[in-house]
Amino acid sequence: MAGTAQDAYRRMLREHIAPALRELGFKRGPSLGAFRYETATHAAEVRFRKSRYSTRQEVDFWVDLHASWIKTEWVYWDWTMDALALEQLSRWEVTAAAPVGPVAGEVLHVFRSYGWPAIQAALDNPGYPRDPAIRWPRTFPKRPRGRFPEEVEADRQAQEELEQIMIRAGTDFRAFQALLARLETDPSPSIRQGAAWYLLRTADEERSRRALRAAAAEDEDVEVRWIARYALRLAQRETTADIAGPASSP
Repeated sequence: MAGTAQDAYRRMLREHIAPALRELGFKRGPSLGAFRYETATHAAEVRFRKSRYSTRQEVDFWVDLHASWIKTEWVYWDWTMDALALEQLSRWEVTAAAPVGPVAGEVLHVFRSYGWPAIQAALDNPGYPRDPAIRWPRTFPKRPRGRFPEEVEADRQAQEELEQIMIRAGTDFRAFQALLARLETDPSPSIRQGAAWYLLRTADEERSRRALRAAAAEDEDVEVRWIARYALRLAQRETTADIAGPASSP
């Protein structure tokens, strides 16, 4: 009797995903499809999530990633793997009839390309929990929790301005400089994060890498620093691949 898609999903995790993650230092987590990697102070988890609508014939799934401080297990970084990838992705699926190897291979390719660099960036001197004795060079006044309507509107306008700057930054030097100014001086973490995300996609350019290195070392916001470190890791990976060149045929 042929197995179900649920059987195929478990086999994919057991025979393909788990061995590959063990090679990177992950251990099995507390539940099926959970894998944990630890440093002395922080931990990251990779969790495979099945859709609630999965059936015996088909299992849809995605991958969650998060990082936490081991002492309290408080999660300070949380992403889905498809959101990290610089390519269009949707959820994966395994079926009862098809082999799981190709699906597992695609998932592991995306993990090695994006998920693992993102986790490394999240665990690399994350600055969490915040040390009150450390003052980051780029420190901004704290924003009150309660927001007046005019402040909310100002934030919306600032976001729209940033989006317009990003549209022009690739071909307009002044727009690029305005983007850097937002990253360096804007008091809104979301604006600085948006500017860093733009530079992530242009991290093959030295001017972008300089700005990202400064943000990674100086910005007080955990997420801004993470985006910058992640971008630099992706750029380093691309540079290494370019130097290595295509694999030679036997």
